Amino acid sequence: MVLPSALTRRSREARADWQTVAMAQRVVFHIGLMKSGTTFIQGRLNANRARLADQQVLFPGPTWNRHVRAVADLMQSKNRNPGSWNSLVEEVNEYDGTAVVSMEYLAPMGGPRISVLRDAFPETEVRVVATVRDLGRSVPAMWQEAIKNRRTWEWPAYVHAIEKGGDAGHRFWRQQHAGKIVRRWSSVVGPDHTYVVTVPPPGAPAGLLWDRFCEVAGIRPDTWDDAPRANESLGAASTLVVRELNLATQDLSLQAYKKRVKALAKHVMGGHRGEEDPIGFTVPAWLRQESDKIGAQLRNGGAHIVGDLADLTPVDVPGVDPTTVDARAQLEASVAALAGLLRQVGQVRRVS
Repeated sequence: MVLPSALTRRSREARADWQTVAMAQRVVFHIGLMKSGTTFIQGRLNANRARLADQQVLFPGPTWNRHVRAVADLMQSKNRNPGSWNSLVEEVNEYDGTAVVSMEYLAPMGGPRISVLRDAFPETEVRVVATVRDLGRSVPAMWQEAIKNRRTWEWPAYVHAIEKGGDAGHRFWRQQHAGKIVRRWSSVVGPDHTYVVTVPPPGAPAGLLWDRFCEVAGIRPDTWDDAPRANESLGAASTLVVRELNLATQDLSLQAYKKRVKALAKHVMGGHRGEEDPIGFTVPAWLRQESDKIGAQLRNGGAHIVGDLADLTPVDVPGVDPTTVDARAQLEASVAALAGLLRQVGQVRRVS
């Protein structure tokens, strides 16, 4: 007869033996940066979970929101779901292969939380991947993203703050200063485990960013399914309309804002982009100088460079200055948004 205590001991020993066999060989953390093709990479990973599994690559699911919740918990965000991070860590540590986690909110995370992340995988190789895009394209993309997340900064004030300082500028550089972000991460995980993947310039072959990411993650070539387009960019007029909505709906709770205004911008207004002028931006000399400094930091920091640092040379973005968009264009964008919303309401009613 086996006593309960002996059963418990044997169970622990068996579990320990199993854990030494089933252990992630590598975990790849794609930390962003924001607006550097993150949605594209996340969407493709999410759409090809089964094909990745055939290569012994785990992209934790069932959807990418699992990564969002885990990172929010790790960062001890106000509205986190406690236990989400530990759940993800447990699944990764029990996987016999490579695991990939992708969440751009990781990029600006501080050293102490990075250490918590690293220590969660003591027996596993940790690779950190920062995808980085040139600052010329990043500035208008980040302003638009800020507006879609309830900010009300006017375009000239936003650009001025990036140069001279202020809340908008601080937030921009916290999320986009690749030199500081890569140095902070590499100081914890080591330069040999830190990778900078440059986003190809306009006109580069389609899929090149994905190929570079796969090179770091150890993903072999395959026939990949494309994910539905998400987080569509807005035209200049629609961005201004969303800014006005932000000013007019400040009484809404954050949850209500996300379900109404942000959802409208993300799922409806993006469809009108082809009918509008995009946000244009001519790279000023001071931004080129800052880009040169960041490039030198990346070159001398010891991290692996996948791609070419020349890809990070800022390029002018064709389009219009948002301050020149007239009321007529904004009215057309508003009507298009309302029409799109009414069509969605009609579809929901027909289904119900």
